Amino acid sequence: MTEAPDGKISWENILTSLEDGVILIDRNGKASFMNQAAETLTEISASQALHQPHTALFKKNAWLVEMVNKSRPPHQIASRGEGDLTSRRGRQVPVSLTVSPLQDRYGRPLGSVLVLRDLTHRKELEEDLKRSDRLAQLGTLAAGLAHEVKNPLGGIRGAAQLLKREVASNAALAQYADIVVREVDRVNLLIEQLLDLTRPTTLHLDPLNIHELLEEVLLLEREAVADWDVTVKKIFDPSLPPIMGDRAQLTQVFLNLIKNAFQAMNGKGRLTITTRMETDFHIREQGKKRNQFIWVDVEDDGPGIREEDLQHIFSPFFTTKNNGSGLGLAVCHRIVNEHGGLIRVESREGEGATFKVSLLVAE
Repeated sequence: MTEAPDGKISWENILTSLEDGVILIDRNGKASFMNQAAETLTEISASQALHQPHTALFKKNAWLVEMVNKSRPPHQIASRGEGDLTSRRGRQVPVSLTVSPLQDRYGRPLGSVLVLRDLTHRKELEEDLKRSDRLAQLGTLAAGLAHEVKNPLGGIRGAAQLLKREVASNAALAQYADIVVREVDRVNLLIEQLLDLTRPTTLHLDPLNIHELLEEVLLLEREAVADWDVTVKKIFDPSLPPIMGDRAQLTQVFLNLIKNAFQAMNGKGRLTITTRMETDFHIREQGKKRNQFIWVDVEDDGPGIREEDLQHIFSPFFTTKNNGSGLGLAVCHRIVNEHGGLIRVESREGEGATFKVSLLVAE
């Protein structure tokens, strides 16, 4: 940090170093200062914002303008709140906002101070917590139902096998008996998947090369799409450090995501897999130290996901496939969450989908 000519640290250097966005509005309602964090949140450079009226600067954020107006004469009321900040390019970011009237030592108004805090990670953690609570409730229900359902299913399967022997001479009836056995097995598998989703797992964590793991998954899927008109583009950062993970569990995650991407393209398209370093350190759990993460993006150019479906995409039993169980992505979410990472999806209908997975860097 640089010092002012008199040897003291300047207030501008202090504000610039803050992670929270800080904006100063002068007594005429025009921006007089904006730190780097505020530039990032608003997607407006400080040079562009300087001397701009706050009403023009935040014309897409009426709630913010109203809070600033309350801090100005004659009201001069400090206020705080939360809302979605719409940036210059239309990106919406959940933020908390504190607006305070700025006065000189005699109480005369000088303007307003805005402090913006990005709540994206907090909101993500809150959603993860809600989802974990729902899974815990579902686990209690599943464990109770499993015993009650599996016993009669075993009886139905046994009866269908006996029936098949009795009607072996009648091909049509034997086929019906086979269908009953098959459907019973399918329900049994669904129950097992549900129990797997809700029961805690023991992770065997080791340092892993994420690129080797992804190459193995692509090799497993290569045969299944050998006759398809699909291309795979890999944008791998060779400088990435090892991650800490359970190889078998993470293989299941990326196998599911890549298989879903291929199926979404329906035989034709391009799959792009990107790896990159998270530029910041983050605390994902309260009381834990800051950690560094990598990201893996799995992007397809299929039909995309409807906006109303995005909020349910990781919920158990939610599926957009005709023959899907709706448990694959829920399992992926559980595994990534148990690794201390995040899994997110970005999509617009008709423009493909991108699933993003963050994983902890090995120490």
